Amino acid sequence: MNLPLRPPPSLLIPPDVPDDAEPTPGREMRHEGAVFGTTWSLTVLRRAASDPANDAAFLAQLVRACGQALDLIDSQMSLWRRSSHIVRFNALAAGERMCLPEPFAIVLAKALEIARLTGGAFDPTLGEAAAQWGFGAIDCADPVANGLAFSARGSPGPVPCEIEGDEIAKRDGLALDLNGIAKGYAVDLVCDLVRSHPDTASCLVEIGGELKGFGTRGDAMPFWTDIAPDGDPAKATHRAALFGWACATSGEAERCHRTPQGVFSHILDPERRAPVESDLVGASVFDRECARADALATALVVMGAERALAFADAQGIACILAPREAGRPVLSAAMERWVDHG
Repeated sequence: MNLPLRPPPSLLIPPDVPDDAEPTPGREMRHEGAVFGTTWSLTVLRRAASDPANDAAFLAQLVRACGQALDLIDSQMSLWRRSSHIVRFNALAAGERMCLPEPFAIVLAKALEIARLTGGAFDPTLGEAAAQWGFGAIDCADPVANGLAFSARGSPGPVPCEIEGDEIAKRDGLALDLNGIAKGYAVDLVCDLVRSHPDTASCLVEIGGELKGFGTRGDAMPFWTDIAPDGDPAKATHRAALFGWACATSGEAERCHRTPQGVFSHILDPERRAPVESDLVGASVFDRECARADALATALVVMGAERALAFADAQGIACILAPREAGRPVLSAAMERWVDHG
């Protein structure tokens, strides 16, 4: 039986890439590891003028520095580390205060900024709801039944969360969850760290599917990423070049409960404090900051197709939306310019 051939992915090129961009000369090397309960990888091109005899030491130095940065993020923002700052904050009594270290304070400030921008579609204060639905650090024997019972109590409305100087006050019902932005921030931090080395010519950083790259590979090709917002890599519809851009994808395929009652996404509707019921199964966002792309991808799925596209076009966000109903993904106006440039 002859199966129909799938068309090759459409190429997407950032419109700010000059047509006469020069290839990056150098020697390519790669590292893979584990972090945040997922995987991370670094592809780095070392400048051609450097001494090849020191390549192993160069890579080891970068990996060690990146590991220290990643552990710092994990030690402050992981819900799975009982000694982390976020776990300690969530355990405080109402009225108590905590001094926020960096980068925790930076990430939370970014999260609150995007929460305001998206009208609450991205919400970093859903820690209790995520735990009740089995998407946090607490094991639930029946997360769906437990989550439904939790949501049936009714939503108390948004819990205020404000940073005052370098402190944050614990309010009744406030439980932080930065999983929707911390991984993207980690990509930014590691990429900046690698780029700061004088021998680095170009690099690509990936953590759990979120990516950021700059420059070109040793063969003069860009760092590419295949886009499958519905979560099936075999059905990638677009292939995007990362020239100083980051890409983050969020959707129900990333993590969900599949039960006879239906599919319950890890993405929560802030108003209902329950898995989102969206006509989008996923969204991929391109931005200069992976942290911003990470949070916006979640917000777009919460918004739903019509509102998400209108919001993305109004804000100039380059994104690809995957509709629940069969059909080709929808590109925002800013994303369409990547097609035109190619």
